[in-house]
Amino acid sequence: MQTLPLNSFYAIIILLLYSSSPVIAQQGESDTVRLEKEVSHRFYIISNVGDIDVVEAERKIMEINQQSKSESDATLLIIGNILSKEGFPSKNSEQDAPKAKLKKLMTAWDGFNGNVILTPGKNEWLRDAPKSIDELESFLQDNSKAKFWPNDGCSLERETINDDVVLEMVDSQWFLEDWDEHPYINGKCEHKTRDEFLAEFKDDIKDSQGKTVVVAVYQPIISNTQTSVIDKFGGFTSESFENTENRSFRGQLKTIASQFDDVIFVSGKDRNLQYLEDNDVPQIISGALGKSQSARPRKDEAFASEKNGYAKLTIFKDGSSTADYFAFEDASSNGNQPSGKDSDSKKLFSKELSRQRLTGKEMSYPQKMEVDTVTASIYNANETEKSGLYKAFWGDHFRSLYSKKIASPVLYIDELPNNVRPISEGGGTQSRSLRLIDDNEHEYTLRALRKSAVQFLQTTAMNEHYVEEYLKNTVAERVLLDFYTTSHPYAQFAMPKLSQAIDILHANPKIYYVPKQKGLGIYSEKYGDALFMLEEHVGDENKDFEIFGTPDDILSTADLRLELRETKDAFVDEPSYIRARLFDHLVGNWDRHQDQWRWAEYETADGKKRYEPIPRDWDQAFPKYDGTAISFLKYSFPILRKMQSYDAEMGNIKWFNLSGYPLDKMFINTAKWSDWKAQVDYIQKNLTDEAIDAAFATLPDLAQDSSIVRIKQNLRSRRDNLESIANRYYDYLTDFEVIKGTEDDDTFIIDRQSSGRTEISILKDSTSVFKNTYDATMTNEIWIYGLDGKDTFISKGSGKNPIKIKVLGGEENDTYDFDNTRKIKLYDFRSKENTIVNPKSKKWLTDVYDVNTYDYHKRKYNANVILPSIGYDGDTGFRMGLKDRFTTYGLIDNPFATQHTIGAEYFFATEGFAIAYTPEFAHVFKAWHLGFDLRYASPNFTMNYFGKGNGTLYDKENTERDFNRVRIRQWSVAPYLKHSNAGGSFILRSKFESNDVSDDNDRFVGQFFSADNDVFDEQRYITGEATYTYINIDNPAYPSRGMDFNLTLGYTNNIEGNNNRFAYIKPSLALRYPLHPSGIAVIATKLAGHTILGDDYEFYHGALLGGNNSLRGYRNERFNGKTAVYQSTDLRVGVSRFRTNFIPIQIGVSVGFDYGRVWTEDGQFDRWHNNYGGSIWVSGFSSLTGNLGLYHGEEGNRLLFSVGFNF
Repeated sequence: MQTLPLNSFYAIIILLLYSSSPVIAQQGESDTVRLEKEVSHRFYIISNVGDIDVVEAERKIMEINQQSKSESDATLLIIGNILSKEGFPSKNSEQDAPKAKLKKLMTAWDGFNGNVILTPGKNEWLRDAPKSIDELESFLQDNSKAKFWPNDGCSLERETINDDVVLEMVDSQWFLEDWDEHPYINGKCEHKTRDEFLAEFKDDIKDSQGKTVVVAVYQPIISNTQTSVIDKFGGFTSESFENTENRSFRGQLKTIASQFDDVIFVSGKDRNLQYLEDNDVPQIISGALGKSQSARPRKDEAFASEKNGYAKLTIFKDGSSTADYFAFEDASSNGNQPSGKDSDSKKLFSKELSRQRLTGKEMSYPQKMEVDTVTASIYNANETEKSGLYKAFWGDHFRSLYSKKIASPVLYIDELPNNVRPISEGGGTQSRSLRLIDDNEHEYTLRALRKSAVQFLQTTAMNEHYVEEYLKNTVAERVLLDFYTTSHPYAQFAMPKLSQAIDILHANPKIYYVPKQKGLGIYSEKYGDALFMLEEHVGDENKDFEIFGTPDDILSTADLRLELRETKDAFVDEPSYIRARLFDHLVGNWDRHQDQWRWAEYETADGKKRYEPIPRDWDQAFPKYDGTAISFLKYSFPILRKMQSYDAEMGNIKWFNLSGYPLDKMFINTAKWSDWKAQVDYIQKNLTDEAIDAAFATLPDLAQDSSIVRIKQNLRSRRDNLESIANRYYDYLTDFEVIKGTEDDDTFIIDRQSSGRTEISILKDSTSVFKNTYDATMTNEIWIYGLDGKDTFISKGSGKNPIKIKVLGGEENDTYDFDNTRKIKLYDFRSKENTIVNPKSKKWLTDVYDVNTYDYHKRKYNANVILPSIGYDGDTGFRMGLKDRFTTYGLIDNPFATQHTIGAEYFFATEGFAIAYTPEFAHVFKAWHLGFDLRYASPNFTMNYFGKGNGTLYDKENTERDFNRVRIRQWSVAPYLKHSNAGGSFILRSKFESNDVSDDNDRFVGQFFSADNDVFDEQRYITGEATYTYINIDNPAYPSRGMDFNLTLGYTNNIEGNNNRFAYIKPSLALRYPLHPSGIAVIATKLAGHTILGDDYEFYHGALLGGNNSLRGYRNERFNGKTAVYQSTDLRVGVSRFRTNFIPIQIGVSVGFDYGRVWTEDGQFDRWHNNYGGSIWVSGFSSLTGNLGLYHGEEGNRLLFSVGFNF
């Protein structure tokens, strides 16, 4: 047996570590001499006052008070844990102790010369949250000048400190808590989902640009705090820095902040003082009031101290800032009266934070152009020149129009009337825009016709890692920019006149060439010298504009949803909304999500509020998705199916409305087909051929080419066929209905009538506020949400063939009076009181947040995905496969309602194939899924067999690969129960299997066993098995930290009378740890085993070693025994990370060493096998890794390729 040259192996490891490890400083210092600058505001930052003795906390707060006594414009910011670990009980009888402690603290912090702001931490969520947080907030409000934000146990609060500074307060614990354990969470909150919170956080940061944004959040987004080994690898609690949910939370906040200027995070969870930076995002940690935690700075500019102290953030008028860290005076030497001097002897560290945003004084502008018109294009000619093969694959789109130069008037902002000027950046996932304002407080939007591909990729694909700088000038950017040419660049400018013809409220966009100029102010660096669209901003500041109908107010969709939730006296004008949605179908606009609507508010004669839609953003109208690539991609990516080319005929009505459907279900509640038909008739009457021609005549002359002729023809065809289109969507929309109550007490009456009709009414104080009748021939299922309030649900009537109804009560004590219990089921909180009159009522009482909470995105639908696969293995050769996955979604998703997966693979080397079918059904037994694994492998499907034991022989040079291949026909049926949460899953499985080994005399198996051996008979087994899996890794593509743990226990019994019965245990543990904080060098190891308890088992059930997942230098299943143990270890080093012409990639190398052995009953050949080798890996987009490796064992070399790392 060959031995591993260990000296060479260790030398390689040392060389790689030495070459990749930069020198790191233990503590950074700042010797910058500060200039006299005008202070805008100061923040004194502490945390964890509730975790230390109240007298000590008082003393330290009073010391800060002394330091700030002579300063104005200051805020004492206490970030989390103002309570002790006992929390704040919601019951008044248990609040005496925490109130007494708080009163002492209030006396101390109320003496601060300035604002006092408190935010929640972990302790505030320990008892009865969020009700207890509400109680705490009320107590503080009544007894202290301090403000406690965010309110009501919600996610975030934004406070404008002054003209230069905004404070954004985030409750990180709200995000990290298990919402199923807090039945009343978000009851008073605007944001009901984590995605809504993140969207609002980004909007807040974007709206605050031009100021310094201080984000106060208990959990730090960056930290060098030293944690336990368990925390480093496991991250078992949500508060752990390496927890999966925590990592996602931190990553998304940091990525959002990285896209903007002058965002500073201040946190207090860690019991120390730290200053850190990442991607120019500063992090201040100030939580060192009592027992401290160690921290080690890992960069020259970083700082860490375990001393008790506080941080002081000073923000200057010029936009720069300074972070200072001070140690508290020693109480034993200084008494309780601190010196009050801001002395250098107390100062631990100081760091200047330069302003990132530009000012007007730093800008230079070109002279004004002397021409009124400029010819310009959106793309240059090089960007639209494509080969014939490229066009065949990706399509022609409207590519030529994007590089066609058109004549456009030149726009200088400061020449517009009423002193128009930019105030902020706007834009969504891909558009780049500026918000403008004039002296009359009217606002306008200036949007670039050229979209941003890197902005889209950053927002949608890489929301946990900042990659914008790496994406610029890559193939990924260029491909996406080319994909944008599927949208007609100028057809959207026909929309005002088309909208006007059918009485739809609209803005009036105009095309301009906007040069870089002084009128753009500080935005001239990023904007200008390009074609732009200028239009009136659709918002309440422009409610006096006639084009918006001069309403009483203009609301966003988010605000409208809140208004509709609060009262039935607010309603959407269904006829005008239906007309607007039919118009989307007419012009092929599939991208109609909530942010593309605004709502004109009008007060009706009876005092109600009527809301009429104002659609905006028409850049996806009249698209052209030609080429073969998109058609194929739609099979694997359902989200692409809404992107349908604009033809005379309407495509798939379901997928076209993927974005618009959720709001349609929310706003269209009572309309019948006659109401839809009325809007069809109105559109067909008023959208005349003359109106169409007049609308497109407004486009630039050079844009009115053959594509516009075709668009107009298709528009006329769709108009003439609009009744059929409307009827198709009406049928799809009415198949499933959602009815909502309000936050008040509502009464729902469900009347089962004859002929499958169901009438549903909502009463408010005995007055009917809603009534509609549903027909079983049209509607298959109805969901009724009571929302908040003490609601009553009455089911009566005896009609046959009733519609299936699901009733969801909400937070209060709801009453369910079901006289007729057929096809009706109630869902409510298990932990709160409910009144169920009829004990025969079908019910599911659960505290699962997702079930009980109304989310307008949730709906019944299904999606089918087809995924091809290809792979290579030295033993099985090339393999190709196809997998079809059909998934349904409904009320109870985790993350789906049902999923059916069928797949097949073909193995070219053996001419074998395998088929598998796995249906899985969510929440069949409360939190448990029920599934079935059904598998079949053809007789040519193979495994390897070299004999039993640790010392079996294999002559690679003189033995054909087929000689050790065993042909086995296998099939199995395995029902299972699965429970998943918090990174872990538990599976209980039973399996019925059959194994039929071919007696091939020309192969090893036929020579090893006698022809009459039972192994060649079809053997059938039944197995019971339990598996627990826990996975916590930071990046699936290139994991640098985390662990995988798996434990399987099972028992197998032969049911053919051969007495093969045995138990087995399969444990495995994989760990990854970064040898450098950047993750440039990672040590990864996996220890695993398999032992069989019992001697009666066939070789195909043996404990195996060899192949990609164990001894990588040996053939698959090379060693077969009763017990197997192996350990694989890699040192992975990222050699370089850079931006290529294709995509941002990271290239690395690894060196690896495996050892292992098997044991058998005879115990012969007591030696360990090993192999060594390495690989070259390439990771693209931080999401996909290709790994090519070569490993050498005692039987020679083995070449491997894998996607990702096997451990």
